[in-house]
Amino acid sequence: MIDSPMKQRIAEALKTLLKQKSFSEIRVKGIVDIAGVSSMSFYRSFSDKYDLLESICYDDLMLFTKIYGSKAEVRSFTVCMLNTIQNHAAFYGKIFSDNEAIESFIRALSRVSEETTGTQGSAATLATCKETMRRWAADNFEMSVDDVYTEWVSTLPLRSVLKGEELAEAIRRFEANTIEDFRKRVNK
Repeated sequence: MIDSPMKQRIAEALKTLLKQKSFSEIRVKGIVDIAGVSSMSFYRSFSDKYDLLESICYDDLMLFTKIYGSKAEVRSFTVCMLNTIQNHAAFYGKIFSDNEAIESFIRALSRVSEETTGTQGSAATLATCKETMRRWAADNFEMSVDDVYTEWVSTLPLRSVLKGEELAEAIRRFEANTIEDFRKRVNK
């Protein structure tokens, strides 16, 4: 969590550097030089540049709690997170196009999930999110937030969002389809 003026300077330094180079090219020394803090101050606040990036993403993703509170519906808070990402397209474009950086985003998303729902997203759920975000960034965030939401949710594995009898019922409905039912859906 970025909750002090010093941490904010460090975060802004990373954002400044990301305008000039990829995340994988950035070193802590460059961050502290721009922030005007010592390496010791940096390491008192963050374990490394990945921890810093995760904290920035976490704070961005948790904005929905200030808007909707803890009783937000899934669609509302997910759309809020996607709007935040789109509003910071240059920053997240760099994050989603860098293999090292996107992992920090995924860890931040896992923390948000753990804190808000009590469980982390499954590996499959996080993988679908990562792929959706990569495609959205590659498209320069042109796709609407609603379309990104629909794409992400429609690719979630059932086991990640349904449990117990709800999952069993969804599987029964799926198994009741005939080959002709599938053919009709594909040809629509």
